Amino acid sequence: MASDPQRVQRMSTAASFCMFDKKLRSSGKSSIIWGVLNLIIGGGLMAANDRWGAISVLLGLALIVAGFYERKVRDPRVILISAGTLAGLALWNFALIGLAATGRVQLALGGRTLFWAIAQAWGAYSTWTTYSTYKMLRELSDPATVEQVRGYMDELNQAKPAQTLDMAEFEANAGFVEGAHRYRLKPIEDLYLVAKYKSQLGSLQFQELSFVRRGEVSINVEGEKWMSKKIKATIQLGPLKLNKVSISPEMAERLDPTARAILLGRT
Repeated sequence: MASDPQRVQRMSTAASFCMFDKKLRSSGKSSIIWGVLNLIIGGGLMAANDRWGAISVLLGLALIVAGFYERKVRDPRVILISAGTLAGLALWNFALIGLAATGRVQLALGGRTLFWAIAQAWGAYSTWTTYSTYKMLRELSDPATVEQVRGYMDELNQAKPAQTLDMAEFEANAGFVEGAHRYRLKPIEDLYLVAKYKSQLGSLQFQELSFVRRGEVSINVEGEKWMSKKIKATIQLGPLKLNKVSISPEMAERLDPTARAILLGRT
């Protein structure tokens, strides 16, 4: 059996791969949206007897195909295909701007075409830079462990921590710009699976997934009102220290059964 550090590393690598895979699926969805948008624009140009619209239609179809490919196929080449397609679309939009400047074509989106071109070029570059990371994670991750972690992710997303016996949940104030971050901790043998979400407008956006040894998780309850619905605390998750944490007494006890006695002892 693998030693503790090896096990944590294996689980953490699988978690990183799963999060990267999730972003890849999201990128595929974005490619499909870009493709549909270009189909609409190209179709409008062709309806106005503008032959340049055919190129937009072809690029739109290519983006849609690339998007579905990106969501279904798990291979590093997917990233290169996605980046190349986005780069081609960006070049085409820049070309449209040049054609419009010479009076040979009218821009369906007007000045916003430049904004879209820049956004697509940046998206292509950002996608391309992730190729080596994805390739490395895919080579290092164990398929069985990846499937196991995916199951944990689904369980975390669907769970209602208050209705479970061991899962903990709390919020940490990350400042004015970032807002509130919500954390969910699921005990798995001698580890905690830690999921970080961004809480925004009543919805949760999955941001990070990691594993921490249970012995490296601690809570320092602040204040003197244990009977409040929420209490203030500082929580240590391995090397990460979270200040300005808001947590219910029940969740605090799940992280540290002695939390109640420590706080009541201060009164």
